[in-house]
Amino acid sequence: MNNWIKYIFLAYLLFGTILVGDYGLSMDEPVQRKHGIVAFEYVNELIGFYPDLPNLTVEHLPNYDHRDYGMLFQMVAYGLELALGIDNTRDIFRLRHLMVFVLFWAAAWVFYGILYRRFKSVPLALAGVLMLVLSPRIFGNSMYNPKDIPLLCWFVFAFYTHTRFMDKKDKYGPVLHGLACALAIGSRVVGVVWPLISLGYLLCHVIFQRSSKTELMLHIKRTTFYLLFLLAFTFILWPVLWEEPIGGFIHSFNSMKQFRWYAELLYLGEMVQSTELPWHYIPVLISVTTPLAILSVICSGLLVMFRKAWTYKLKLFTNATLGQDTVALGAALIPLLAVILFGSVLYNGWRHLYFIYPFLVYLGVLGIDALINVYRRKRSNLIVKIFAVGLLGLATWDIGNTVYFLIRYHPHQSVYFNFLAGDVEKNFERDYYGMSYKEGLSKLLERYPDKILKIYSLDFIGRINTMVFPKHEAERLVFVDSIEEAEFFMTLFTFRSRQEYQKYNQNEYPYNQPIDFAVKVKDYRTLQVYRLEQ
Repeated sequence: MNNWIKYIFLAYLLFGTILVGDYGLSMDEPVQRKHGIVAFEYVNELIGFYPDLPNLTVEHLPNYDHRDYGMLFQMVAYGLELALGIDNTRDIFRLRHLMVFVLFWAAAWVFYGILYRRFKSVPLALAGVLMLVLSPRIFGNSMYNPKDIPLLCWFVFAFYTHTRFMDKKDKYGPVLHGLACALAIGSRVVGVVWPLISLGYLLCHVIFQRSSKTELMLHIKRTTFYLLFLLAFTFILWPVLWEEPIGGFIHSFNSMKQFRWYAELLYLGEMVQSTELPWHYIPVLISVTTPLAILSVICSGLLVMFRKAWTYKLKLFTNATLGQDTVALGAALIPLLAVILFGSVLYNGWRHLYFIYPFLVYLGVLGIDALINVYRRKRSNLIVKIFAVGLLGLATWDIGNTVYFLIRYHPHQSVYFNFLAGDVEKNFERDYYGMSYKEGLSKLLERYPDKILKIYSLDFIGRINTMVFPKHEAERLVFVDSIEEAEFFMTLFTFRSRQEYQKYNQNEYPYNQPIDFAVKVKDYRTLQVYRLEQ
């Protein structure tokens, strides 16, 4: 790797390390920490890392209601918290934010290596990393999201180790790929897609290449090692399997296939049930929350791959370069199609599928490469030159707007929408993760100094965000259980029922109360504070 590339990644690491402190708490973080504590205490009882450590929970992991979650990252985070002696919530969650970012940074570095190895081009590899890092939703979540970002990272590592597994000369490939796939499975059971992709591709490779007996035996040997290490690492890294491996896995798989979450979501201006989402929910959400320049090259890459499938057919499984592209296409589309076909229950937005984004970016780099090759072949044509200049100009303009958004609306990058979203407030939920609460509570403290602030909200995210403030400030933020006790009402505009949404639309109490202030991103609100007049 060129030294200047190393300096770019080092600068990105330092930059992100500074920025993580600017973000509040998302709704998942306290409960994910609890998952980690439950898993750590279970392991500690068996192994005895800390023999005198008192248990903070009464849960037993094999019977825990949320045992279907992968807990390795959360367990390590809690262990590091103990090792460093951190005993205040503000620093605990800053540490966890830092861990999320550093893991994502490492995945970005590995992703650069994947792209450089494939395209033999520093500009193309760097373009892919920039598309991964600078997509606002991914950028924001990479600073704090403890569930979806680690899974994205494990998928990147699994892709890298897959290429090593397919390299017959790489003796460590089966071990590393077994470890990477185990990390993905142990993070969320959807990680099983990687063994399916790898083994499915290998089977097609062996059949269509008509491998010799020697090559076939080598593939069998490497695959056996891979499966053994995959099973061993999955068992070791996923403690919920220790007492009942098969039953624990089946429970997790069935639970995550149709998750137990029932609510209503604002989508295209209508409230829809989480159990009855239309098939186009995820494609639309990806389309309206991804910068248009990135979206365009992803579409170009998809067209390139479909053309390759038509042109090369079986060579997609026998040629190493085409094979890598095929695996990336599978890693992007198979989970997406599975969600659509199974009618899976999803939370807000498409964060549960963030792990496919690196593969969409990979296809985007394929699209850029194809456009460059077309230009090189036909650059003597004036129309092609004009088209290329226009395309480059539009891409530069969109990238500039994206960078401006990242800076101007920091730390609210995770509520980005492009112009395809139309009227954002009317059509979509915005800050379902609750990251606006930190700014909202900070403004409230500034506007009413030395006053106890009684606040009511329809969710618990504001309450948990008091943990990021110094104690003397947190004590002034009192979230009450009923609106009758409150002086202020805070809302993220995330309505979980048609009745509440109707109250808002008809300007009924408390939405008819005086507006104290709002947190806005571009021209749409992410949080609003009402001053209640009893």
